[in-house]
Amino acid sequence: MLSASKRAFTLIELLVVIAIIAILAAILFPVFAQARESARAISCLSNMKQNGLAWGMYAQDYDEVFPLSRAVAAGAPGHESDPGCDCNGDDACKTNVTWKQLTQPYVKNYDMYRCPSNVNSSFGDEDGNNNFKISYGTNGVVMWGWAPLRSVSLNRPSETVMLLETTWACADLGDWVARKETPPACQWGQGFNTHRGKNGISNWAFFDGHAKAYKLDNVFKTQGDINTGYNLIGRQGDGNNCSGENCSGTAALVQDAGNNTCDFYK
Repeated sequence: MLSASKRAFTLIELLVVIAIIAILAAILFPVFAQARESARAISCLSNMKQNGLAWGMYAQDYDEVFPLSRAVAAGAPGHESDPGCDCNGDDACKTNVTWKQLTQPYVKNYDMYRCPSNVNSSFGDEDGNNNFKISYGTNGVVMWGWAPLRSVSLNRPSETVMLLETTWACADLGDWVARKETPPACQWGQGFNTHRGKNGISNWAFFDGHAKAYKLDNVFKTQGDINTGYNLIGRQGDGNNCSGENCSGTAALVQDAGNNTCDFYK
């Protein structure tokens, strides 16, 4: 009795199967990558929330005064002669004390100061404690300098950014690093960290303790009339129409407009 013949795949059939698998992989891999980045962004948002709560506890313990961006650094009271090392990384700054050291007793976990999807999160920031990595900074628009910021001075705590995501070693970051009208800003590179690539989102913590993801243009966008309105980064319209990079008020709102921000945020 003759046995039934066995039919094998032809070369053409195998090639078709391989082509189908390659097409499916090309479709699914970007989806998986986006899902992984979304998960990381959520983790970074959670860290931001925890840091915001730490700021609230610090303020409660210090008569409603928030921590300074830099408590000890070149130019700070009592440290006027210190060598300058603002915004330098691991090896340059050994004495700087930033807001991270001040709030760490409330957080008790160095990982909460690190965003896993930040491209520079393996590098130390300007703080003298190199356990703190590049990921988060204070809002330099309202937190720059040595004068303590009191909670009562904030008109809209729920609409004013306190902490933001940064790719730089600086303890703080301001809107001026994202403006085309600040001559070297766009050449400095992307200071604000974004998730999901070009025109992506960033995480922001606000002075009332909540944290939320927004695109940068939405944070810089003027709420209300240009002369009396405000934006979430802390600019307030006042009819001031000066020109230059250090303008405040209405001029700063104009400079923060979406068409004036660096192209890599769009």
